[in-house]
Amino acid sequence: MGLTTLQNDCLELMEKSLFVDFTTIDQDGFPATRAMLNLRNRKLYPRLQPLYAAEKHPLTVYLTTNSNSDKIDELAINPYACLYYCWPDDFHGVLLQGYVESIKDDDFKRLVWHSGWEIYHPIVEDSPVDDYSRYALLRFIPTRLKTYANFKVERSGV
Repeated sequence: MGLTTLQNDCLELMEKSLFVDFTTIDQDGFPATRAMLNLRNRKLYPRLQPLYAAEKHPLTVYLTTNSNSDKIDELAINPYACLYYCWPDDFHGVLLQGYVESIKDDDFKRLVWHSGWEIYHPIVEDSPVDDYSRYALLRFIPTRLKTYANFKVERSGV
């Protein structure tokens, strides 16, 4: 099955943006938004592209965080979230709404891991070098899509 024009436009922006805004719902019911590394960026993360190609949904996104972050607690209560990608200079944006799964498979987590991420996910003292206990990998699966371009809004299920 091919991608729709709207999905292709979305993917183009996702694959070029440096960061993505990720919103969850906190324990008090308020939105909590933060900028995250954009692992869909083809230039920054080329070796992840085969993993994305293997996903059932073409707009799936991986996100990394610390296993003890607020995001993990928030998603345990409410797995629904949204991602927002944008090129602010030309008023082009993509909003994806969906749900998040936590990936527990250590082998898969190692495939996604990039050197340099130790700054975000410190190795636990006195543990093996490949201990990823502080590194959480999330899979965002979109169910709704909204684009903003040329002063026009388009919506779609995905």
